[in-house]
Amino acid sequence: MVEVRDARPDDARGIAAVNVRSWRAAYRDLVPDEVLAGLSVPDRERFWASALDTRPTNTHILVATVAGTVVGFAATGPPLVGEDRADPTLGDLYALYLDPDRWRRGIGTRLHAAALDRLRSCGYTRAGLWVLATNDRALRFYERHGWIDTGRDQVDQGPGGAPLHERRLQRDLTGE
Repeated sequence: MVEVRDARPDDARGIAAVNVRSWRAAYRDLVPDEVLAGLSVPDRERFWASALDTRPTNTHILVATVAGTVVGFAATGPPLVGEDRADPTLGDLYALYLDPDRWRRGIGTRLHAAALDRLRSCGYTRAGLWVLATNDRALRFYERHGWIDTGRDQVDQGPGGAPLHERRLQRDLTGE
């Protein structure tokens, strides 16, 4: 049975493992192979341990677990960069990743719904996210869940400085 809950500090390693496995599967042929090969669970664990330890106001990290093992995670909070930071009605979905062995089982949909609930609980009425422009699987998922392309794009710095071409999506949070 899948449980979706707020992440705890001891979830950092499980989140990191999902982060690395999902990037390697989802971004194969979208991000240079050497970037994916260079991803490190210990590095990601340090990142997530810090994020879990020092969460700013209105920032949430959720995990999906099966039999106590982290199989997915989502992170939400206020926009971190750009013009969206000035909009108090807008919260961002920073990350939503599942272990590739758990894809297409409804866990992502449950995690997505819980993440949007966390944004609503912070008073946000709209949500935004940045998605890799060539990640058709993610784009289809978000489209099915009511996200709309804003026409905005950016180039973000990925691991090892790899350029990540991203598209901005948004959706309303008041209709559910």
